[in-house]
Amino acid sequence: MTSSDPPRGLSGNTADSLNRASSAPPRSARARAKAMTELRQSTVLLAHPDDSQGEALLREVRRTGCRVEMAWPPPVLPPLGFDFAIVAIDTDALMAAPWLSGAPPVPVVAVVDGDRGLPDDVLRLSNAQAVLVKPCQPAAILTNLALAKQIFNYERRLLNKVAKLEETLHATRQIEQAKLILMQQKKLRANEAYDYLRQQAMSKQKSVAAISAALVDAYGLIE
Repeated sequence: MTSSDPPRGLSGNTADSLNRASSAPPRSARARAKAMTELRQSTVLLAHPDDSQGEALLREVRRTGCRVEMAWPPPVLPPLGFDFAIVAIDTDALMAAPWLSGAPPVPVVAVVDGDRGLPDDVLRLSNAQAVLVKPCQPAAILTNLALAKQIFNYERRLLNKVAKLEETLHATRQIEQAKLILMQQKKLRANEAYDYLRQQAMSKQKSVAAISAALVDAYGLIE
């Protein structure tokens, strides 16, 4: 049997499938290639003064394959329809675009001058997820876009977890308040008050938290 012959017990089609599988790139490599392709198809807002450095940066961003729109000063309202914002960060930019200091709706890459640099407090106030140092090459731009997206998504997951925790804490407090109201008004013990809330929730097909909130609101109006 030659090296090109299929192994004994395997059909030709099965052997071909095994050969293709063995020659296919690893899953992680395919995932990286897909992510890089998506990056190159991104839409970028480039907020930079229209000077020689801005024109040079615009050319380099276009060389990555991204669709880019240039504007200066940064828009007052958060950018819509963009996947990223690359912004020349300074105090004037932060004052012109308040969303840079809040929770930007897209990943933000700050652009700084390699010769002059930028104070740390300005970068911190910008909430940028990555920093580009001019002059920039396409590879550095794509790397920082990927980093900014990863950090942006991580921050959003953390914010969602915090919001859910705050919602759970608020609901727990209202349940405890509702139990106290029932214990005072109906002379129930703590476990009996909770059982009462649970029965009401089941009969009305609502959550215990929703029933508790309604009771606390109603009791507040009565008081």
